[in-house]
Amino acid sequence: MATYSKNILKHLQDLMLRVEILEEDNAEKDIRISGLEAENKKLILEIERLRNILNKDSSNSSKPPSTDGFKKIFNSREKSGKKSGGQLGHKGYSRKLFNNPTQIIEHKQKFCDCGHEILYKDDFVAKQHVDIELKANIVEHRAFKGRCPCCKKKYKNTLPFDLINPVTYGNNVKAFVMLLSAEGCVSLNRIQSFLAETSDGVIKVSDGTIVNWQKEFASKTDEEIAEIKKNLISSKALHKDESVVYVENNLQWFHTLGNKDVTLYHVNAKRGHEADIAMGILPIYKGVLVRDHFAALVNLTCEQQECNAHVLRYLKAEDAKGKAWAKEMIEVLVLAHRETRGKGQKISLPPERVSYYEREYDRIIDAGMTEHESSTERLFNTDNIKLLRRMQKYKTAHLLFLSRAEVPFDNNLAERDLRMIKTKTKVSGCFRSEKGAENFAKAKSVLSTARKQHQNLFRKTHSLFSGV
Repeated sequence: MATYSKNILKHLQDLMLRVEILEEDNAEKDIRISGLEAENKKLILEIERLRNILNKDSSNSSKPPSTDGFKKIFNSREKSGKKSGGQLGHKGYSRKLFNNPTQIIEHKQKFCDCGHEILYKDDFVAKQHVDIELKANIVEHRAFKGRCPCCKKKYKNTLPFDLINPVTYGNNVKAFVMLLSAEGCVSLNRIQSFLAETSDGVIKVSDGTIVNWQKEFASKTDEEIAEIKKNLISSKALHKDESVVYVENNLQWFHTLGNKDVTLYHVNAKRGHEADIAMGILPIYKGVLVRDHFAALVNLTCEQQECNAHVLRYLKAEDAKGKAWAKEMIEVLVLAHRETRGKGQKISLPPERVSYYEREYDRIIDAGMTEHESSTERLFNTDNIKLLRRMQKYKTAHLLFLSRAEVPFDNNLAERDLRMIKTKTKVSGCFRSEKGAENFAKAKSVLSTARKQHQNLFRKTHSLFSGV
């Protein structure tokens, strides 16, 4: 009996020991499961973060359209419901006859079939044939030596002062090449080929000749650049932007400052304050600077308006993630923009409407902050909270367009002014020298300004070469 009791007791002790071991194992498993769950949450958030990065394109971020590849981008413009092409009641357009034709050819049959001469009145039907003629015009100047047969005085005639080399190219060729180079962003070898083809092989210029013409043109733009700067300093609103370029294999920045009448370009190794000082405009400017979000510009003394087109892209990205505040903010900004456009032109809203949009702006930001605090992202510095903080901090810079008619909603003007540098870098890849980049910036400043002022670019370029 005693032996049986001992066996039972030992068996119970073994069972209790197994229970303790199982409890310890379960506790370790619970700890391990908790760790795995926490790690899983982190991985889910990381996957979501990476997915958001992959989903970014030109429509919901600051990425350029060139990075979209073959991805189809949704066009957010509202459809008008109208058919493409000219609308009903459209006045139409047709080319009118030129007043001073180069040549007139009269079509008059002289004799009738019966043999008599045909008499014509002064009325006629006219149609014109328009074409251009591309050919090399070679003018040879010859300076002779002579002597008076009476007094025996010797004479040595001189050639025009601008004929330095045995063969000198005229300003028409130079102006044409500058338009191809600076305005058309055509490469040097293609310019050479084009000139040779259109002149039947007569005009064959080297790379060095074209580069020298670019230097000559840039050297004659100082007065034009000075006038552009005066216009910018007195302007009520300026647009600023910059883009990266490679100069001698070093990363630099191609800057633009402009308004609806003039454009100034500048190349600098720096993006911020040093470049602004070198351009000589923003440190003394007192108007409104329209710009993309760049913290280095905040310390300028002028008023500032941030580009809301960029903000709408970022809001679109957050809306796609299901952020309710972002969708509301998009609707408010679009409605405010539509209201400030008035009847075809930008207007200032009355104070009560400005106050309304400011209250809506604050309300939506507060709702976004509350939404963020209640989400699993609250411990992470996500794009959502960054955008909320940015819009909260720079509220004045986002809404200045409401009360100022001269201030636009976005910075699209600077984007358009800067677009050509992307074409230039696609063609050439980079600038081989800093001087070449500076010459290009000067030439583009003059040509872009001339285009905005509806001047003939060829005549403008020719006049600068001619010095008139």
